[in-house]
Amino acid sequence: MNIAGIYPPVPTFFDADEELDLPALREHITRLRAHGIANIVALGSNGEAVHLDADERRRVIATIREAVGAEAQVLAGAGALSTRETIALCRLAAESGADVALVIPPGHFRAQMTNAALRAHYLAVADASPLPVLLYNMPANTAGVDLDAETVIALSAHPNIIGMKDSGGNIAKLAEVAAGAREGFAVLAGSAGFLLPAVVVGAAGAIAALANIAPRECLELVALWQAGKLDEARALQARLVPVNTAVTSGYGVAGLKAALQFVAHYGGEPRRPLAPLGEDARVRLRSLLAQADLLHSMRPQRG
Repeated sequence: MNIAGIYPPVPTFFDADEELDLPALREHITRLRAHGIANIVALGSNGEAVHLDADERRRVIATIREAVGAEAQVLAGAGALSTRETIALCRLAAESGADVALVIPPGHFRAQMTNAALRAHYLAVADASPLPVLLYNMPANTAGVDLDAETVIALSAHPNIIGMKDSGGNIAKLAEVAAGAREGFAVLAGSAGFLLPAVVVGAAGAIAALANIAPRECLELVALWQAGKLDEARALQARLVPVNTAVTSGYGVAGLKAALQFVAHYGGEPRRPLAPLGEDARVRLRSLLAQADLLHSMRPQRG
């Protein structure tokens, strides 16, 4: 399976009663595809996967599969705190229509998550999963558990482990993995904030929250690098960084949903205990979107 390009990790939308808003999800997928996005990530961190029950997970994945069609790739979050539950979520993702399981490390028992324990976990998941497994390294969401390059390279030897999304922003590690992993193992940046440095050192693309509100710009950044237009790529990367920071480490899920409300007039609020963005933060976020020329980035395409 060829894992490359820009993958938006789409939000899970809720109505005023915190029930799934699947029509909003369908609208978002339709707009992303109209702006050049082919493939989608469901139930990542931005998808509030930890706030959903099993039936909601099924419905979200199935809705995305229906919206994108049979030819597109659907990656689905399937990480859990136990190996047993992770395998169960991989199976659920497969039954619901996903193509790849995105598996974050378990982080609750942080001190016991040695490299040996993590390797054993991922090998067991890869052996049992009906879907190819994409490693998902995000120390900020796993109590600091951080897959090192040696561990990732060793895991890449398993035929059912096909790549890694790394959100840590360690470009040296990305470069080491891209150079040392088996042929065909895909390395993806976990944020548009370091998309250009990542592709320069060998990443095949990104799973980037920013692609939900700036899909054309994320695609253009990769295209500029591929065309050898480094100065233009650097300028675009710099323009995107402040907004990317705001909707990731700055304001998180609430910020991403608020940004969607500004650029596409839908988004809603996170499921509690996450709080909606406050008014001062909304004013600041709108200003950042305007400075980056993104306020109209998700308008329907003409023609």
